[in-house]
Amino acid sequence: MERKVTKMFTKNNSIEEILREKDLRRYLGVMFPAMFCDLVPETYRDVPLKIVEQEVKMPWGAPFLADELVRAANKMEDIIYNGSYKFIPLWAEENVDRFLPEAEKNNKESVCLMVSNRNTEEERPAAIICPGGGYEMVALDAEGSQMAERMEDEGHKAFVLNYRVAPNRYPAPQMDLGIAIKYVRANAEKYHVDPNQIMLIGSSAGGHLCASTALYCDEIERFLMEELKAEMPHLSELYEGISIKPNKVCLNYPVISFMEEAHEPSFQALTGMEESLRQKLSVEMHVSQEYPKTFVWACADDELVPVSNAVRMGKALENAGVSHELKIYLTGGHGCGLAQGTSAENWMNEMLMFMK
Repeated sequence: MERKVTKMFTKNNSIEEILREKDLRRYLGVMFPAMFCDLVPETYRDVPLKIVEQEVKMPWGAPFLADELVRAANKMEDIIYNGSYKFIPLWAEENVDRFLPEAEKNNKESVCLMVSNRNTEEERPAAIICPGGGYEMVALDAEGSQMAERMEDEGHKAFVLNYRVAPNRYPAPQMDLGIAIKYVRANAEKYHVDPNQIMLIGSSAGGHLCASTALYCDEIERFLMEELKAEMPHLSELYEGISIKPNKVCLNYPVISFMEEAHEPSFQALTGMEESLRQKLSVEMHVSQEYPKTFVWACADDELVPVSNAVRMGKALENAGVSHELKIYLTGGHGCGLAQGTSAENWMNEMLMFMK
């Protein structure tokens, strides 16, 4: 596709000005959830975003995410017209030359890996990043592409997973992560990655997705291969014998327990309140010495997902004798991503140092 100089949005633009761009109206929700835009009353839709962020609050009390919206709009423009990133559909038997997931779709067709077009001939470890969103949406930019860019700067090849959420139930998201791991391992030579150095990085509910997939990797693989054999024999043959067990796991302010101080919305979205799964999907109750090396962190001032989730995971890893590190930072709240300007802003450096 011919490269195009894209419009650069700022906080002097309004939501309506951004959405007047035809392709952005269709695809922006991939990077910035439409439900966030819906929080803005009609009286503020044509008002500059720098004013909106002063007047409109997010459900957790933070100012409207104007900077994140602007960044997402500019990034999506760059992706659409300049191809800075590509999306790899995972539940497809045939290669798709150019694929862009549509925000309103929430099925196997929308499951994909977002990967930058940065190239290197040197073999690198891989990172598969699972953004959060309470198993109701996927925050593909703030907890996805931003982390991916930083991980690539730090010498990894990064992939961001767009996975199925509610009303899809367990184990659909875990199977999506499983097939993503298989894809990266099967294409290690193409991306110049070490198939034995695959790290999962998950934030919030994405942390639960990574933690539970690492825990139940054998079960998830069985579910996945049964489905592939029934529906996509070619992929079944391609992925036969390729493990979905990660080598390392990083959990950012994760949802972990559904038994104590649980994040109930995540449990409801993932299971439809199926009580028989409450204990099973409380990861801290089932960790064994086979669990991968893990870095887990959270912020003491997190008012959305209790910090006890991370603490319980750290204790479970310690009791099982798993190589791990637990960090609790004083400030950062929930959903802080790279956590710039908070006491957690050095978490990635500390994680990479530990993983080495």
